[in-house]
Amino acid sequence: MIIDVHVHLVGLNPDNGCYVRSNISSGLIYHLFSWELGLTGVDRSNLDEAYRDQLVVWAEDSELDGVGIMAFDAVYDDLGYYDRERTSYYVSNEFCFEVCEYSEKLFPIASVNPDRRDALDELQKVSERGAVALKLLPNSQGVDPGDRRHEKFWRRVADLGLPLISHTSFEHTVPAINQEFGKPERLVPVLEQGVTVIAAHCAGSGVAHPFEEDFDTWLSMLDDHPNLFGDISAMASVSRFPYIFRVLEEEIARNRVVLGSDFPVPVAPMVFTPQLGWSKAREIAQISNPLQQNLEVFRALGVDDGILHRGAELLRLPEGVKALEADPEHDDEDREGSDES
Repeated sequence: MIIDVHVHLVGLNPDNGCYVRSNISSGLIYHLFSWELGLTGVDRSNLDEAYRDQLVVWAEDSELDGVGIMAFDAVYDDLGYYDRERTSYYVSNEFCFEVCEYSEKLFPIASVNPDRRDALDELQKVSERGAVALKLLPNSQGVDPGDRRHEKFWRRVADLGLPLISHTSFEHTVPAINQEFGKPERLVPVLEQGVTVIAAHCAGSGVAHPFEEDFDTWLSMLDDHPNLFGDISAMASVSRFPYIFRVLEEEIARNRVVLGSDFPVPVAPMVFTPQLGWSKAREIAQISNPLQQNLEVFRALGVDDGILHRGAELLRLPEGVKALEADPEHDDEDREGSDES
């Protein structure tokens, strides 16, 4: 199975349990993403549903067997209560689960901030609802993964078999509370509790922040932590495109990364013209489905099947899906027949 493990859920409407600070929902990034997604004419009150519907179409029409859809928890104060003043972006777990009901290809990735008072209860709840992983963006959610006060939380995450997809290194889009919280070494206490950790972007800081680089730290941690992985999300974009070459040239990295897109971050096939040639880069650029386009960029660059299929091995997929993945006779062309067994 090929699963894109890193796709963001857009939520603006409070009726859906979502919140976006006004400077994000009306700024340049918002308008660029609306244009990229073809949603510029959609009323804001209907934008969540329009994005959901478009995401379902793209997932269904792609060669992907699954797409991990990410919720995004809020910031919490020192007493564990929701901190509206410091929260820039919030997409509730409930909304994530509701969206994933629209397609069998969508898998919910819940977000539980360990600082919240009811963190263990919420963790149990999303586990029982069928979350396939947890998402954390420490820089912007104000969470220090290495805080020893969270050890009980991480032990429970490990016991539940939920992998953690944690942003690593510099954060560009959601306003940061503390960029140091994204350092990959902050994840060591989480790893020591037995949690499988997927370091988003392999701790690459991005081309705009060359002096904040953490990729080498992530790479050096792989030998000591067999439960540490990375994803190649956004490495087909303008902001992180050089990192895919660093991943592919390191054998240990190739064996420890999974497919991701970071959608709705735009794919930029033309930046790979020197490697792919003008004709191939332009051919991929004309693919209208961004999830498929991301996949085709990586295939053209030589990303192997091990990387493409590893996400299905790490996510806590439903038993029926696991059985389908384990079936040696299962392939894309025979998926309908396999589903009936």
